Amino acid sequence: MDMKTHCHTSYCLGLIIVLFATLFRLEAQNPTSPPPAIIDTLVEVEIEEIYVFARHHQKVRPLTLEERRQLWRRIRDVKKVYPYAKYVAATIIETYEYMQTLPEKEQEPHLKRVEKELKKEMEPKMRDLTLNQGRLLIKLINRQCGMTGYQLIQSFLGGFRAWTWQIFARIMGANLKSIYNPLEDPDDALTERIIRLHELQRL
Repeated sequence: MDMKTHCHTSYCLGLIIVLFATLFRLEAQNPTSPPPAIIDTLVEVEIEEIYVFARHHQKVRPLTLEERRQLWRRIRDVKKVYPYAKYVAATIIETYEYMQTLPEKEQEPHLKRVEKELKKEMEPKMRDLTLNQGRLLIKLINRQCGMTGYQLIQSFLGGFRAWTWQIFARIMGANLKSIYNPLEDPDDALTERIIRLHELQRL
């Protein structure tokens, strides 16, 4: 493994661990207050989620060979890293819910154990990622968690540490301040459509 790949692996893994720890600690520092009592009876009905894709009425030119290759690379990358992003987000939720049942003095030791296990499980997977897959993983973690990596690190570790991680990210060709925005960013829109089709088992 060359130095650049090693740095990239350490960066992706380190960022995942920092995001994981920060998300939980932010929740611990700002616990959600219990909802007020509901007086009226409300009927809640779950309906199946519906995805709407635009129809192009104008003639669309066929993709070039290079464009088709890029599309299939993106599909491959999404299929590979999206489960990791979902796993990290699910682990955060599961750990947070469990820690609410623990005495305060036992929460920090448990969190450290989970962080250690997460690092042990994710490190081999991070080594198999390309640079593009690593950058995509960071964006998809942002998609799952709802905050940028920079905001999370700044909120808990402070501005200087966030700035340091941002410099490291920029060296690796990423940006902790970037926002996953499929409504305005065509690149994110393509990723989102691939995710939706993948979830519908159409890819």
